[in-house]
Amino acid sequence: MSSAYPIAQSRPYIPHLRSQCGSCDIPLEFPVPSPIPSQGTLIRVRCCRCQTVYQHAFYPIQLPAGLSVTSSPTAGSSNGPSGQSSATNKKGRKIGTQEKPLETGYYDLLGVPVDASTEDIKKSYRRLAIKHHPDKNPDDPNAEERFKEIAIAYQTLSDPILRKKYNEFGPKESQPEGGFVDPEEVFSAIFGGERFVPIIGHISLARDMKTALQEAEEAEEAEGKEVKRDAKGKEIISDEEKARREEKERKADAEKAAARAERVGKLVENLERKLAIFTESATGPDDNNVVNSWRQLCQMEADELKKESYGVELLHAVGFVYLSKAKYYLASNQTLFGMGGWLHNVQGKYHVFSETVSTLRSAIELKSVFDQIQAAEKAGNMTPEEKKRLEEQAAEKGLQALFKGTKLEIESVLRETCDRVLGDTSVPRTKAHSRAVALQIYGEVFVSVKKDSDDHPNEDEYVRVETKSSRERGRHRAH
Repeated sequence: MSSAYPIAQSRPYIPHLRSQCGSCDIPLEFPVPSPIPSQGTLIRVRCCRCQTVYQHAFYPIQLPAGLSVTSSPTAGSSNGPSGQSSATNKKGRKIGTQEKPLETGYYDLLGVPVDASTEDIKKSYRRLAIKHHPDKNPDDPNAEERFKEIAIAYQTLSDPILRKKYNEFGPKESQPEGGFVDPEEVFSAIFGGERFVPIIGHISLARDMKTALQEAEEAEEAEGKEVKRDAKGKEIISDEEKARREEKERKADAEKAAARAERVGKLVENLERKLAIFTESATGPDDNNVVNSWRQLCQMEADELKKESYGVELLHAVGFVYLSKAKYYLASNQTLFGMGGWLHNVQGKYHVFSETVSTLRSAIELKSVFDQIQAAEKAGNMTPEEKKRLEEQAAEKGLQALFKGTKLEIESVLRETCDRVLGDTSVPRTKAHSRAVALQIYGEVFVSVKKDSDDHPNEDEYVRVETKSSRERGRHRAH
């Protein structure tokens, strides 16, 4: 059969990597470097349109089909027997096994072997999520995409069913409906990680934020519907709709209360088990050998926990509650009419009030920045430099507000936990007293924790939103 098309000219196949220019946003591609770089390597690329040189972060998952980190970019076109065999095997294999997955892109991305345990995968994800979070890399145009790729790899490999499908059929067959990224995982990783869970539990603020976002989306979808309002502008709803909303709110409140009760219950068990190390060994509060051993044990734990993201700040928050609750109990049972306990109670209430005001102030400052951005965009007179400055400021204040909100929640949960541990009427007063002494030492150790002398935490384990303004403040403090 004849063709009207001329004979097409060919060329040897050269694998390319897809990318996007950070200046003009044009999608482009460039040849795979030889030898294939290691994970996380920054490749300098010149844009074919604007000629700007930008940095592209390489990850094995970006390689086209048929290539792996152990192969050569030109392996598919090799005339040698080894290159030919490699290409044939790759094309011929359709289904992988759990021991030999069809492809290892997600494992390579997380830097774990194909037989890695779920715990090892979780640890690697937490470290990479902190290191490559977009807020931590504001000048990297590929940070958000890289962060999503890491989250996709983790969500797949941490789920046994999805991991099995991925090993057998590759990434397309393993992808669940609705995407992979779970903000609660990221939130937990940034504020303390898994090591703090036995002490503070799972932070509920991330779940509440996700629920609020879902409700906001529902409200946006309902914007097109006609809403009847009275003379004062209040929405007019039917009795059935009112009852439905009230029931929904009651159900949500009940779920929150149940989740908090379960969280506090687990924390009470963990804290009682921890304090039992002291109470079951000490002959009394003045048993110096046991006191010193207990203090050393607490110090060892604190030295490990402070390495986590926001570790020092969280230890101070936990330690403050432990210390104040222990002092309140001891003063109430040792002073005349419990006057000492009354004083500590007043101090504790003032601290709660002060922290609440500080959190609200942070939220107001964040809203103010967003209002500035919105007003400037509406006026149309904001330069790219000014927009970038305000966005950096919003990112920094946003993380500050999130941490303060998280701290407020943690302290509230721990106050309830300590009240139940020290107020347990089923234990003798002597044991309750020993618990208070142990808790006071525990708190003293936590609040006395300081950052390492070099003040340069491990970048893999600690996250901060670094902006131009924060760096300038750091230089000023150095001088």
